[in-house]
Amino acid sequence: MFTPPVQRMINFTYIKNKTLFFVFNHPVGKQEFDNNIQSIKSALKFYMPPECVEEDEPLFNDIKAFVTHTPRKLHNEIKETKQVYKERSSGNFEIPIQDEKLHLLVASIQKIIKEMQNNDA
Repeated sequence: MFTPPVQRMINFTYIKNKTLFFVFNHPVGKQEFDNNIQSIKSALKFYMPPECVEEDEPLFNDIKAFVTHTPRKLHNEIKETKQVYKERSSGNFEIPIQDEKLHLLVASIQKIIKEMQNNDA
């Protein structure tokens, strides 16, 4: 019933005290919901979800919405992993730097690269 942008603004739904609650993560989603609440209610009167067919009384009598300010939890939370890449340099390069401190710094990097190549071999 909702457009895709509004669907993305629905954080979750739940039923409490025979009221169906829609929880939105943005006020625009709730506003759009409020504009369409009557058409939503009338559509639900005509279409009974398969889970509710065997029930004697309706699962909910009212529909409400509100906006939450808690961040959305991802279903597949990204775990921090350390990415390791194989060194592509062999460390065989010239260091044409005149400044002594900078030359020593680049030479130490060159040494690290050569050690990594020896460890990978």
